[in-house]
Amino acid sequence: MALTPRERCSKRLQGMQQVRLPYEPDWKTISRFAQPARSRFLNADTNQRSRRNTGVYDSYAIQSFRTLTGGMTSGLSSSSRPWFKAELYDREMMEDPEVRAWLDEVQRLMYDFLAHTNFYAAVETGYSEIGLFGTDACVMIEDGDEGAVCHALTVGEYWIALGKNLIADTLYRRAPMTVAQAMASFGKQCSQRVRNFYDQSNYDQIVDIFHAIEPNWDLASDKLDRRGKLYRSIWWDEGDDDKERLLRDSGYTEKPFWAPRWQTAGADVYGDSPGMVAIPDMRELQMQSKRRGEAIDFLVKPEMIVPTNIRLTGQPGSKVSAASVDKDLVAVPYQMPYQAIEAISSEVDKCRKSIDAASYAELFMAITNMQGIQPRNIEEIAARNEEKMTQLGPVIDRVNNEKLKVALDRTFGMMMRGNFFPPAPDALQGAEIKFEFVSILTQMQRMLGLGQIERTSAFVGNLVGVVPEAIDKLNVDEMIDEYADRAGAPAKMIRSAEEVEAIRQQRQQQQAAQQAAAMAPAAQQGADAARLLSEADTGDGGNLLQKLMPA
Repeated sequence: MALTPRERCSKRLQGMQQVRLPYEPDWKTISRFAQPARSRFLNADTNQRSRRNTGVYDSYAIQSFRTLTGGMTSGLSSSSRPWFKAELYDREMMEDPEVRAWLDEVQRLMYDFLAHTNFYAAVETGYSEIGLFGTDACVMIEDGDEGAVCHALTVGEYWIALGKNLIADTLYRRAPMTVAQAMASFGKQCSQRVRNFYDQSNYDQIVDIFHAIEPNWDLASDKLDRRGKLYRSIWWDEGDDDKERLLRDSGYTEKPFWAPRWQTAGADVYGDSPGMVAIPDMRELQMQSKRRGEAIDFLVKPEMIVPTNIRLTGQPGSKVSAASVDKDLVAVPYQMPYQAIEAISSEVDKCRKSIDAASYAELFMAITNMQGIQPRNIEEIAARNEEKMTQLGPVIDRVNNEKLKVALDRTFGMMMRGNFFPPAPDALQGAEIKFEFVSILTQMQRMLGLGQIERTSAFVGNLVGVVPEAIDKLNVDEMIDEYADRAGAPAKMIRSAEEVEAIRQQRQQQQAAQQAAAMAPAAQQGADAARLLSEADTGDGGNLLQKLMPA
């Protein structure tokens, strides 16, 4: 007997839960030390914080990963500066002024659209998730009022599976709703149990809703309903006894979610993260911080042995009266040496430096934490952090390809369906649009190759002084294009090959005209001299010009 869609989804969810299980202990540890308000693992507590700040004696790890989150947010997709450009794969078509103007307008409208949604808040949460737990997940839903709503997820409330390209193409999530939210979202499709809660005014009763997003297994491109969508979306109520009832069965034209991973090996489903690297140091930091506090307490308020008839207040500056016969019987069995506090503090500092290194906080705080005379120049900062940027490079590529590209494709599709864009030029019919990333971190990664270009040009420039023919080896136009592309220079700053060729032809014509003008006086003098010679009579019927000309 064939399984119903809900039964099939429930069975697949069980398999995905087993895949996620080995990662959960590390996630819980990271959440405890670096983000107590994050991660939800308890089914009955999905709307509440599953972890508090209990047991955290030092907040340094929280601050370090906050620095990582802020650095990636401002460095990859800041709301205050450009981080993507709309372009075409066909570079020649990009030279068309009408096409460039349309792409510029599309780009402007997309920036404006995203700014009016919760997109930037959601991606910031995602950078925190990927840095701490290794995986970031977010669902972008079309909304008639807001344009789009991004549901930023945290570990413990979703499961993912990979497609054939080893990128997440399936996401199941627990989406708990109140009775009021469920009725507003699904109406009569809700179970009788939920409708009874609603009729009894139990509007805030939590309903366990599940949402499955996966490639459409019965895709029919010629259909206009959910069968013609690339991705299928299924909602169901876990508490509903009717295993055939679905709250909603719909689809998405393009991929509606992203789930990038920090680092993976082989066919790993979930990613490794800086948070996992920092687990030993975070544990050690909490233990040493607790010990330091205890050592200070023992130093300030040492343990004492006193007679039964003496009661100590334990407060600094307090006075206790005692008979002379008892005063010598008050003893301190162990006096905490003050050097112990300094030794423990040294261990605390080592843990903090290790956490900074693991979380890349030292990279994003390079100027603030730089040793030596301040301020340093930008070249020295780049040189000091080139190796770290190389290590961060694969993560930047993953985020650009598995997260930001998906978000932009989704945004472009929603805006096209909503008629947000002006009519496209006829030349664009059938052309494919792509998005080029120009964020700070992306540009810094590309700029790591500028040194080679500069050193090569300097070497050739010095060589030309000795061997002038060496300049013929250097393709100056290509060097300028490559340098401008790596440096992130605006496209309008660099002229196209056709414009350069036209300028050079015009310059050659001007030079030829100037040369002709410079030679004109000499030519005129030669013509006058020839005329005078031709007029000079030699007496034998000829002229002097004829005599001078060779036979």
